[in-house]
Amino acid sequence: MVCFSHFRTLDPETADLARELIDASDVQRSAFSSFVNLWMGFNGWMECVTDAATDAEMITALANHPRLAEAYDDLLGNAPDFREKVESFATMWPVLNVRDVRRKLGRDAFWRFSREELMAEALRQGVKLQPLDWAPGDTPTWPQLLRTIYMIRCNLFHGSKSPANFRDHELVVASDHILRIFIAGSACFEWYD
Repeated sequence: MVCFSHFRTLDPETADLARELIDASDVQRSAFSSFVNLWMGFNGWMECVTDAATDAEMITALANHPRLAEAYDDLLGNAPDFREKVESFATMWPVLNVRDVRRKLGRDAFWRFSREELMAEALRQGVKLQPLDWAPGDTPTWPQLLRTIYMIRCNLFHGSKSPANFRDHELVVASDHILRIFIAGSACFEWYD
């Protein structure tokens, strides 16, 4: 069960740490470091408000929460910059689970195949990807967006994204910008139940 008030009742130094990680993400020298800091602050907030044992459980709880979906829809409708970033981000979808690609297609799959060939082979082999139930041109839903950003986070944290790769860089930058705008625009760290 999600309880947003839990974050507001944390020891102030603990809550400040999550906010400081997000603030520090602005001054990182690389987009990857920025996203890592941003995610750590967001992850601390997620753990506090969901009280879940795993990241996957936290993501599920937040993806299914109507208040967060409503805040997301409000930003899509009222913040043109946010909507543009989300729509641009969605043109890079779907995002493959890199561990599953390596397991099913081989460690060299990203070099051996063109993007089109890789996607076709990934679909044939049932490689995990995000978002689910989405088609190009669809407006992403809150669960689709959050789960896709989480997939990018997982790929990055497990050493499977490179700043030298243009697509990897663009996915991380988009995730960073969108999550940052969502946190600020929704003011979710300040919510009470």
